[in-house]
Amino acid sequence: MDTQSTFCEEEMKKTSPNKRRVVFFMQGFIFSALVFWSLNSAQNGLESYLYADISRPIANLALASSARSSEAPLEIKAKAALVKKIGANGREKFIYKLDGDDPIPLASLTKLMTATIVLENKDRYDYDELVLVSSAAASQDDVPVFGNLTAKDEYTIKELLELMLQYSSNDAAFQLSEVIGTSNFVDKMNNKAAELGLDSTVFFNPSGLDLSNGDTNMSSPKDMVDLTEYILENHSEILEMTARMPAYLTVNGIHSLEFWDGQVLVGGKTGYTAKAGGCMIVVSRNSQNTTYINAVFGADSAESRVREMQKLINLSNN
Repeated sequence: MDTQSTFCEEEMKKTSPNKRRVVFFMQGFIFSALVFWSLNSAQNGLESYLYADISRPIANLALASSARSSEAPLEIKAKAALVKKIGANGREKFIYKLDGDDPIPLASLTKLMTATIVLENKDRYDYDELVLVSSAAASQDDVPVFGNLTAKDEYTIKELLELMLQYSSNDAAFQLSEVIGTSNFVDKMNNKAAELGLDSTVFFNPSGLDLSNGDTNMSSPKDMVDLTEYILENHSEILEMTARMPAYLTVNGIHSLEFWDGQVLVGGKTGYTAKAGGCMIVVSRNSQNTTYINAVFGADSAESRVREMQKLINLSNN
């Protein structure tokens, strides 16, 4: 046996119980102090690291962002454009707006109001009533594809309405107005605009053609979106007529657009004059029953109105 170990054991036996307790206490105290110091040092180090990370400048932090925030803003090459979203619950908001409040020449978008007046005066416009085409109606500016009428031919009111809405027939628009007198008809158009609060809207004729004296039908894009919404709610057959595929397909029209899966064409109307440029209003709806009223005014041409409208259709699919 080791002589030193034997000596320590002998000494411990000689030590009193009280002294042994003091020794054990001191050893425990020293051990606890070392453990506390170690833990405190580790905590201070962790807090310093976290504080340094949290207090970094915001510019240096890697923040998560949606894909949409990195997309380039939508660029529409037209004088004005709007997209109004109407949810299935009736909640409305504009999701795109480019200069939509100022009056702009309407061109054949006028015919949406012309159709509205016809449907709201059914005592004078029976769908099955036959009308003889006048020389004045037949002499209106021709349209490119179909719908140019010949004097003394007969058409029903419904046929004239379809020719006006599907082929933008100026002859048909004028002939419809003559049933109650063109001046009286245009007054009704302006009175209806006032009734609906379309304060930036004025009509001089039922077709949208520029007059020789310089007068032209004018409206703001917002007014026309509001008129389209009124038609959607009260005279949906107007839009249904425009949505039907016509026997003679028009170029650069609403049927030239491509719709995404789940999107459907509800209806729409096109227009073009030298003053107005290319104009188009299209109503679409998705599988969640959300409706979009899309409007383009003052595009460079009839062709470009389709390109710019397609951008809005694509936007409403996102």
